[in-house]
Amino acid sequence: MIPTIAPLTPADEYFNHQIVNTHATVVTPDRNWTEKCWFTLMRKDGALQASFGLGKYTNRNVIDGFAGVQRGTRQYTVRASRVLLPRGEEMAAGPLRLEIVRPYEELRLTLAPNDAQPIAYDLTFHATMPAFFEKRDTVITNGRTGSDVIRYHQPGTASGWIEIDGERIAVEPGDWYGFRDHSWGVREHVGLDPTDLVPGHQGGSGGDKTGTAFHFNWLVSRIERPDGSSYDLAYYFRDLGGHDVPDFFSGYINESDGRQIPILHFHPEIVYRRSDRAALRGRVTAVIAGPRGTTISRVFEIEAIDSDMGFRLLPGLYGRWKGQIHGSYKGDDVLDGECIDDVNAPEKTAENYKWQIRDRPVRIREGENGGYGDMESIILGEYPGVTFE
Repeated sequence: MIPTIAPLTPADEYFNHQIVNTHATVVTPDRNWTEKCWFTLMRKDGALQASFGLGKYTNRNVIDGFAGVQRGTRQYTVRASRVLLPRGEEMAAGPLRLEIVRPYEELRLTLAPNDAQPIAYDLTFHATMPAFFEKRDTVITNGRTGSDVIRYHQPGTASGWIEIDGERIAVEPGDWYGFRDHSWGVREHVGLDPTDLVPGHQGGSGGDKTGTAFHFNWLVSRIERPDGSSYDLAYYFRDLGGHDVPDFFSGYINESDGRQIPILHFHPEIVYRRSDRAALRGRVTAVIAGPRGTTISRVFEIEAIDSDMGFRLLPGLYGRWKGQIHGSYKGDDVLDGECIDDVNAPEKTAENYKWQIRDRPVRIREGENGGYGDMESIILGEYPGVTFE
């Protein structure tokens, strides 16, 4: 062993190196370096939803993830965490496993029967459009890079089965839709800040938003035209302070031939349920470039498929939950989880505003074109275009 060179991995056999080291290490020693995948899969009638996520934290020597199912207001979540090395190439933790069957076409995600919750599944994600990048997300706060992440997402459908309390449910591609993403880089909210340092994100986008005006909204979709072609309205914005111009915005209309059309200006008008800040319906106006210096406004109508549905990501450790956060060392091989009977109970949102983050199944329409999407959101304080009922 040479002390300045990391161990060899199977990926090191290929001509794909980009730094002067092996694939056991990354370009930066920052402990917030993360490579992460996420999936949400939904029935088109809103009757059932499954979620999956896996994160690799090379500089923390940890891999962790979650898998879950929501039916009605009941959500089951399983979490697993293990030490990364020496199984650094294995995309698995406990009963959770991700298999790349055909890159960008088929990915298999499995939750084996386990002792944490009475759920299991074997699902294959089938892509229905290409993968599309979002805008690079870079945040510098107090002289420190808090975030430098790139991400792509992809629409698809699913096949396989889900088991809940011994009941096996077939997953047929025609009845389901979903999305997945893959991101990597330095990321906020990974592990705990050292106690002898000023918190790395104090005063920035990664800090506590309690008592402030804050609006976060992320949407991905697949919309079909009558001729069978499809496109994707995809946007992500966050604003701290309730200003008209978001602190961060990424927006594209992505075509099935791979083209990405930038959104120049964006205006959301969304109605949320007051009790738990659930998106109910609304419209978004996207302005894109037209010919000879003109602009074109495109209006999209959005509505929740089922007001009860929306898998909560906080139990998947998108934020601190029960003293845990993703990327932290929890033990050499740890498994836990819980069942929540009513994810929409208002007291959960009041207790922690991050409880608002859910994968919300929505229908989306632009004129005669229609399809399905997933919306995530947080609303704090007042914000233009936001109404409650």
